[in-house]
Amino acid sequence: MKNRYPLTPRSSHPRKHGGAPSHHAPGVALVDERFLLWLATQAGAASVRTLQRGALPTVMGQLMRAAGSEGALLRTVLFTDQGGSELHDDVVLRAVAPHAADGGLSLVRALGSEMVQLAQHQPGCLLLVASDDERLIPYLDEAQWRGARVALIADDGVHDFARLASDDPSWARLLQQADRRVAVPAAAWEVLTSANASREDDGGREPTAEPDETWRAQVARIIGDWWESEPEDERVDLAAAMRQQQGVPPEADRRILMQVRRELGRNLSFPEKRLMREMVRATVLGEAAGVAAEASAPQP
Repeated sequence: MKNRYPLTPRSSHPRKHGGAPSHHAPGVALVDERFLLWLATQAGAASVRTLQRGALPTVMGQLMRAAGSEGALLRTVLFTDQGGSELHDDVVLRAVAPHAADGGLSLVRALGSEMVQLAQHQPGCLLLVASDDERLIPYLDEAQWRGARVALIADDGVHDFARLASDDPSWARLLQQADRRVAVPAAAWEVLTSANASREDDGGREPTAEPDETWRAQVARIIGDWWESEPEDERVDLAAAMRQQQGVPPEADRRILMQVRRELGRNLSFPEKRLMREMVRATVLGEAAGVAAEASAPQP
């Protein structure tokens, strides 16, 4: 039986470069609007509902230069589940399903496919990507094989990578796959966020706040439902893997995080992700420990 939770990391391989990538090659920004809005709150901006889309070409051009490229930004491709009532030069909209409908799968497929197509038709180009979805890694990998350079957009948390890797290992794995990582400066957030950015989001709670009891109860229910639905052999494999490593194995982490995101209808903050993983480990190892204790107890 194949263990679904291997303890060995993903193997690496050398990149294929289709022609010599030039720092003067053109670039394209691929932006998940929902992620960029969330990242703005992580960077300290007030909770916002919309971006100033017309400012995207200017900001993305600055980030291209911060990534070491002197080439021209051809366009910004904005993946969004919100329509647009205005036209903006050099901003192309790609409609995707709401995150709550499919856990962001349509966005991953659309953004990933565009990455590969651009790498194929623009050898040596720079792809400036704003997303934290680890499911993009195979697409990112393919684009790099085809000769593209990939820079991921982040906030200042990327400068403390050890802490970021501990708080959000899936985001850290995606960042490690990129050629460059660029943090959005505070001045750029001021340009990108709307004039009514000070208004509260519909969620009504600051994303960086510690999770409250309502959140804990919701997530505890989701984790409990997931654990009850797991087959017995997979429970055994997962418990064994968790005893030998810190955190939650990547495959299980992705599936649980996707399920929690889908049911809550939004991305999780770093404190929420950290607590969610602690709850998962407590559920898996706590039950496993209880079963072992019961089995070893002397019979009357």
